[in-house]
Amino acid sequence: MLVTRPRRNRRIFFGLVVLLLFVSAIWPGAAGGNDDQGNERHRIRPERGIENHDNEGQKSPRLKRGDDGNALTGQTAAWLLAAANMTVVLSMLMKGAGRYFRLQPETRSVIKRFNQFQKKHLMRFHYVLNPAALGIAGLHFLLSSCGKSSLPEWGLLMVAIMVLLGAMVKFKIAPKWMRGVICRLHASPAVFSAWILVLVAGHLIMD
Repeated sequence: MLVTRPRRNRRIFFGLVVLLLFVSAIWPGAAGGNDDQGNERHRIRPERGIENHDNEGQKSPRLKRGDDGNALTGQTAAWLLAAANMTVVLSMLMKGAGRYFRLQPETRSVIKRFNQFQKKHLMRFHYVLNPAALGIAGLHFLLSSCGKSSLPEWGLLMVAIMVLLGAMVKFKIAPKWMRGVICRLHASPAVFSAWILVLVAGHLIMD
């Protein structure tokens, strides 16, 4: 059974849950959505005696192939990032439940065991899929272009920094006196939420 704390704490917790669900629902579509809009911005430059038409039939095969690749790489990177960080989201939700609700000892024990179980079996994907997603996101960036906002570039940079920090934690590359700071920064829910929001906001602006 649950005995709730003040309503303000519950509202904050459920607000975070709704935010994470919203991001997970909209992100894959947003990642590739800019390409459809970008297709409309591409126009064949007028040659001698040839007008600049807006219909699809006037686009060159090269542009069509490139546009399809943009959508594919964007959506692939988004799904890989979602799968890679599923364990992080689950851990944040379960820790939030324990922080903002007074749970019976039995309930806390069940949540703790489940969190340990999912980390044991999902963390391996976190280590492998995040670097893969970063590589595909970099390819998506090279195949895309938009002058409306620099947020996608900042989002990609933040993802690269997080992957680098994760590698430093995993392989213990950093000096001992830096490892604690790096680990806390890499595992910070605030930093995790920030780079997701930057990515989503940047792609929504490009739509």
